[in-house]
Amino acid sequence: MEQPRKNWSKRKKYLAGGASVLLVILVLLLVVSRNVNSWAEQKLQKQIATQSKGLYSLEMAKLEVSLLAGSAQVDSLWLVPNEAVWKQMQKTSPAQAPASVSDLKADRVQVRGISYIKLLFGGAFSLSSIQLDHPQWVLRQMKEDTTSQPLHETVGEQFRKTGINEIRVKDGAFRFKNKPGRQAELFAVSGVELEAQGIKLDSASLQDTSRAFYSEKVTASVKEATFWLPQGNYKLKSGPMQASTKKQELTLNKLQLIPLASAAQMSKKAGMAVTRFSVQVPELRLSNVDFGTLSRTSNVHVGSLVAYKPRVNAYKDGKNYPTKGSGIMPHDLVQKLTFGVNIRTAKVRDLYVRYEELAEKAFKTGYVTGSNIDLTLTNLTNDKNLISMKRPAVLKGSGLLMGKAPMQATVRLALLDPNGYHSIEGTIGKGYPAILNPMVEPSMFVRVKSGVLQRGSFKLELTKTSAQGSMQLQYDDFKIDLLNKKEEKKKQGLGSKLKSLVANKVILKSESEEDGKAPREGKIQVQRRSERSFLTYWKDCLANGVLSIIGAPM
Repeated sequence: MEQPRKNWSKRKKYLAGGASVLLVILVLLLVVSRNVNSWAEQKLQKQIATQSKGLYSLEMAKLEVSLLAGSAQVDSLWLVPNEAVWKQMQKTSPAQAPASVSDLKADRVQVRGISYIKLLFGGAFSLSSIQLDHPQWVLRQMKEDTTSQPLHETVGEQFRKTGINEIRVKDGAFRFKNKPGRQAELFAVSGVELEAQGIKLDSASLQDTSRAFYSEKVTASVKEATFWLPQGNYKLKSGPMQASTKKQELTLNKLQLIPLASAAQMSKKAGMAVTRFSVQVPELRLSNVDFGTLSRTSNVHVGSLVAYKPRVNAYKDGKNYPTKGSGIMPHDLVQKLTFGVNIRTAKVRDLYVRYEELAEKAFKTGYVTGSNIDLTLTNLTNDKNLISMKRPAVLKGSGLLMGKAPMQATVRLALLDPNGYHSIEGTIGKGYPAILNPMVEPSMFVRVKSGVLQRGSFKLELTKTSAQGSMQLQYDDFKIDLLNKKEEKKKQGLGSKLKSLVANKVILKSESEEDGKAPREGKIQVQRRSERSFLTYWKDCLANGVLSIIGAPM
């Protein structure tokens, strides 16, 4: 009995000793915890000022640190840049002056899973989570950024060794201003909800093909995004947006191209006639988006892109402003891109287009519409290994001209060809040429009086300078009226009536072959007007074919 009592007595001494040590530790932690918040706040503020060489100061309402829980929480955080310090840095040591400065506010920042021991003694450590509530980040570009360093090379060595399980952003906002002192922003987003998992800021994570933006998974949504285009004529605005790197999906809703000036203001500013566009796309959906490639190389790789029910309105004043400059070809758009693009399939469903033009000699504005248009474009790329003369991009489209005449066409585009080679072939269904009067009357001073187009087809080969091809039309009872060219005499005068009679009886072929029972063929030969866009170029080719068939002078 004596031995067990001695053992129990020893255990009690050990327990008492251990309890005493634990009590001392708890008392020390209590004392430290009462002072650690103010110490940590001062330490953090000093560290920010020292590391940024006085460029930034940190303000906060309250910092709470829990050593036992391994957490920290900051309320009302504000990272404030000092532009005077930046200007001094730029003056004395330009290489040390960053290309941009940040102004960051957040209602609350919570960090969990901190290993304070590792943080104190250095070395690699990890965090469970970082959460930012209502952050507002303003990024202002101070000078041209000539560096091309990835993000992990711009942070400290300790951050490159840090692993973060999760980063959350709740109701965030971001604005980018591309000029010092600029009040208006170039880009802005609001209502940002973001969750990134498995983040590591090192070169291995950047190059890991299973990751994107250094993360294993990123999901994000935005309530509204706005981008102001260069020259100040337009802004691009989107409603709700959703993205997922794991699902490889990106969806934009209520996408709009909004003009910020009238056509006259745009033309006056440019010193020439400018086409003013207004575009609305209710939904734009992208799938099989390679976010990893985007984050590593800035190249855009997309499997499928679909735009639903877009509406396009355009207006051009060629009467009061000269048409000059250099028109854009599809090849120009692709060849001028500064990044790689590879979109396997792009589709447009139920497109509506209305184009209005006040022609140079017109007395009123003419217009043409296209509706129920479906387009499919495949192999849209600037990768020379994927596109060639033998493997072009292919655009297939169908729709209604002026809401009545069905048309369909296939365009094959060798987008990297320096001469802008492409081909077009298509068909025209039954329709009435008079539907084109809203466009041809104001610009060509011709009114289609009667006629029925039974069917038609066309083939073209084009370069950036010229086009040639053929067209076939089967039509009946085609007659026109020639109009006065003076605004005050819109009705057909005696002279015009005589000219119309001559045109209809002598010049024009009012029926196709065999009394309208077989198609008549004409040649297409067009020299491109270099100041006009490719759409005008295509329209000129079709008009040339029609005039050739009916025997009208060109």
